[in-house]
Amino acid sequence: MAGNANFLRSVATQAWLSQFDPTEQPTAQVMLEEMLLVSRDAFAHRLHALVRNRIDAKPGCVGLYVEREWPARNDIPHRLFKQKKGSPKRAFGKGPDPIKPTRPYDLGVGSEGILAQFLTEICRTSDGGVVMQPGPDAIRRKHIRRFILVTDFIGSGTRSWRYLQAAWRVASVRSWWSRRTTTGMAFEVITYSGTDAGIQRVRSHPSTPLVSQVASCPTISNSFSGAKFRDVLALCENHNPKKSFPALGIGHSGALIAFAHGAPNNCPACLYKRGGGWEPLFSARVTETTRTAFANNNPDEDVQARLIQMGQRRLAEPALQTVAASRRALLVVMAALCKPPRTFEAVSRKTRLTLFEVEQEVAMGVALGWIDARNRVTDTGHAELARVRATSNNGESVPKSPDTLYYPTSLRAPM
Repeated sequence: MAGNANFLRSVATQAWLSQFDPTEQPTAQVMLEEMLLVSRDAFAHRLHALVRNRIDAKPGCVGLYVEREWPARNDIPHRLFKQKKGSPKRAFGKGPDPIKPTRPYDLGVGSEGILAQFLTEICRTSDGGVVMQPGPDAIRRKHIRRFILVTDFIGSGTRSWRYLQAAWRVASVRSWWSRRTTTGMAFEVITYSGTDAGIQRVRSHPSTPLVSQVASCPTISNSFSGAKFRDVLALCENHNPKKSFPALGIGHSGALIAFAHGAPNNCPACLYKRGGGWEPLFSARVTETTRTAFANNNPDEDVQARLIQMGQRRLAEPALQTVAASRRALLVVMAALCKPPRTFEAVSRKTRLTLFEVEQEVAMGVALGWIDARNRVTDTGHAELARVRATSNNGESVPKSPDTLYYPTSLRAPM
């Protein structure tokens, strides 16, 4: 049983797999099984819920900003707001446009278009407590206390870092930030997912932003180990269509994630680059041919696949079916916590639950005494898992007597 079963069975995926040598196809399939595939509905619903959660976390007016490519000169981003040239260097004017191409010859719109639309909906239903792309004038007038940057994915972290740096270069912004504990302004970044390295880089910005994500991003480095890791890495390097391009994508991230609106350039190059007769699965990072399979039509099948990958085959089938639906997620989280790493991000990658769901289930496990304060399964928790596993062995060891008696129908003649 494999994860992402619908995706693996799609015509486009099978055609992509057929390009590999038969001896390499199992490795390629294993890599696809580990991918986090985000449908349109899941992206909109879960990211919307996280944004609302962060808005409601603290009182005060909030400014929402859409992350996009920001113009720079000599690798130094332009200032986000206008400011006076003389002293004091007071910022003024309106906020940045949520959608604006940085190159006049490339008018394409990326994920910022989707984000701008649904953030506008949030602002319109917030009774003035949330402002879209506020500039310095609006920040002062509405007493905005938080600068929240929203993006779909943090890969290398470069785009988010540059956007924050564009704001940081404004003297008024640094002044507001210095008073963030009282009447100033704090920074946050909200993303659906992101690599560990990318999120760490964003957190290293001088504005010390709080980074929140919906789900942890699986990568080649955190999804595989030992011989399997070496096999997947060799597969990506040997089938890199552009030898001058990093085999694991921008930033050598090796991100195993794709959205219905597109795949990030931090994925392995063999997934979206074309060259030397190689046909990518996500041509030009567009997921049109496979996005209908991103929605998991059989969640139980995917849960069972994840449990098997965690070495919990007896818990996967048929034992889990005997557990009440309200307890299944908790048992899956406990199964993931049986082995390190035991961070919420690691559990999210193993189970495909969101970080918020993992946090809720762990809190429930702690309340029941099944999980301790260090995210370890207690003796009581192990006993509960053993009890559930035992339900798969409750079958009769001795067959029941048939209704009719047995008698032989053919005998040898007596000697």
